[in-house]
Amino acid sequence: MCRAQKELLRLPVLLLIFIACSLLPCLADDAKVMFDRYQSIYKTYREAVEAQADQQTIKALSAELQSACKDYYGAIGIDATFDSEKSSEPVLTKLSSEDADANALVGAVHSGKSALQLKYDAIVLKLSSADRAGSLDQIQKSLEAFIAECTNAELQKEAFFQLADVVYEKTASLSEAQNVLLKYARITADPEKRRQALAKIRMLRRRAVVAQKRKEYYDIQQTVVSDWSRYSSTSWLAVPVKLFNLGSYALKNLQRRAKARELDRALQEYDRAVLDTYPPGSTDALTRSKIVPLNRVRMLVNGRTSFYYRLEHARRAQSTLYLQTLLFQDDDIGNQLVDIMCERAQSGVDVKLILDDFFSFGKKDGVIQRLRNAGVKVLINNPILKNILKANFRSHQKLFIVDETTAIVGGMNIGDEYAKGEIVEYGWRDTDVELQGPVVREILDLFENNWEDLTLSKWNETGDYSAYKKASKEINEFKSLKNVDKLIRGPIPVYFAVPPVFDDVDARFVTTFPINDKDDNILDLFEVYLNRARTEVIFQSAYFIPTDRLVSAIAAACARGVEVKIITNSIESNNHPSGGWAGRESYEKVLRAGARIFEWQGAQTLHSKVSLFDDFAVTLGAYNVNSRSHSSDSEDVIAFEDFRVARVFRQMLARDFSRCREITLEEVMSWNRDFMKKARMEFFNLFKFMF
Repeated sequence: MCRAQKELLRLPVLLLIFIACSLLPCLADDAKVMFDRYQSIYKTYREAVEAQADQQTIKALSAELQSACKDYYGAIGIDATFDSEKSSEPVLTKLSSEDADANALVGAVHSGKSALQLKYDAIVLKLSSADRAGSLDQIQKSLEAFIAECTNAELQKEAFFQLADVVYEKTASLSEAQNVLLKYARITADPEKRRQALAKIRMLRRRAVVAQKRKEYYDIQQTVVSDWSRYSSTSWLAVPVKLFNLGSYALKNLQRRAKARELDRALQEYDRAVLDTYPPGSTDALTRSKIVPLNRVRMLVNGRTSFYYRLEHARRAQSTLYLQTLLFQDDDIGNQLVDIMCERAQSGVDVKLILDDFFSFGKKDGVIQRLRNAGVKVLINNPILKNILKANFRSHQKLFIVDETTAIVGGMNIGDEYAKGEIVEYGWRDTDVELQGPVVREILDLFENNWEDLTLSKWNETGDYSAYKKASKEINEFKSLKNVDKLIRGPIPVYFAVPPVFDDVDARFVTTFPINDKDDNILDLFEVYLNRARTEVIFQSAYFIPTDRLVSAIAAACARGVEVKIITNSIESNNHPSGGWAGRESYEKVLRAGARIFEWQGAQTLHSKVSLFDDFAVTLGAYNVNSRSHSSDSEDVIAFEDFRVARVFRQMLARDFSRCREITLEEVMSWNRDFMKKARMEFFNLFKFMF
């Protein structure tokens, strides 16, 4: 073919490219128009709902909203199907995309475990059931039968330890529980397992002390409350009686404080005794946690999905509704949840909320007052005015537990920016999971321990909070990022139309309290998984300021041929840009260690905290790979050691990479040569303990 003929063939191709390029701005404009229409109708719809408009009007607006939403998704190339029956707003139920197989992805039970392990796991499942107290006889018989036929030394040890716990719970007899463990210590040939059995006996003794100290504390607490009631109900006309009652209350309250310190010491000694039962140097010992089998996991990627399930579970709460969070905003979603929590509390459900004072300080006359007035029990962690020196320390854990059977954990606080991911442009990118199964008991234990710690640290005790103050109902609106025009506009796309669900998942719930315990259990877990990784590790963190120890572990993994990638916010997408500049100071050493760094370019903050290790483990939770999580904030993560879960999280992270830009070492070196950029990085890095 001659050159002239080749040129003629190229003309139609070039013409098609020219036409496509000409149409791209038009298509983008169409998507923007569709999005603006959707936003406008959504605002009108919400105003009608809040104004309690008639049902016909709301239904018509809901249908219009559904149509506008569908048109918007169509404009960006997604064929979506909606169901308006599940709630007053249209709920996305089907998505036609490259992840069509994931729309109804439900993980089947895997068969990688032995029959003996599966049998033991079934007993563990019974131990975590809500009716455990009424099934102790049956569970004891099951454990005894399992021990009699068990041929696995490790499972035999675990069964004996569980049997001792069941016997102690059932009989309240320390001697009977000790006999179970002494029997095991006599028959085992392994000296380390014998040591663990004796450590378990010491742990049970510590548990008995805790039970006694707890009873003493709560007994005197009731006396203190009674004395306060007597004092407050006595008229000042009877001055001698009033003063006597006040003195009695003050004296009893000092005794209560003394008992609180005794209980706190007993709890600390018990925690140390528990740690001594783990094999030295094991992952369990390093992270103070254990693998828990047979859990059901539902991925809740972004707020559209997570808050749909949160609100539904909250509405159905029958006995308990417990929530711990850093932020509880006075906004649309915050007030929706407040309405449900208040209604449940007034219906007799035990509703409790733990908030951190730093981000609750200005909201005490709003949502917090409304909750208290309705009978919701609220405790504030780390009151700033009582201890200014601890103002930088936060409770960053995020827990949502309903009826002791279902929990939601992850990165999301209570606020529109979290709840409206995939719905509005400013809706943040974040990840939660819903859990059912034995691991929920461990999450519940954390909440109850946190609640008790705050109760013990109270200076005075006057009983339940009394409603006396009118609550403000001002609704705050979230403002989008300042430099949003430099980012990819529009809401983040839908990740999973129907959230993937997995059964029979092994989970490990890990917490860290760097201020109280001087630990970093979660960083220890990351290091363990990094050492096990052979092909690829991905760290996704909203705020990335790694410790030298983690950089060394990353460098060691890269030296073994592992590809390590980091996803974090760009300066433009970071809701704390100064923290982003502080983080960039560490980029050079991370890149020179052999890792790759990708910065988020979406028009919303990336708040997700997910880490993937090959396909054998994935973690998510509240923990950021930054200075605060390492040294200042109490944190939590849930780890799944399951290839099915890891594989779907990999799909999620692949979508995140598509909205990221890789940062090269050459680019970082150019920042170092730019005086203003280098000065910003060095200046804010001085204050990295705040980020």
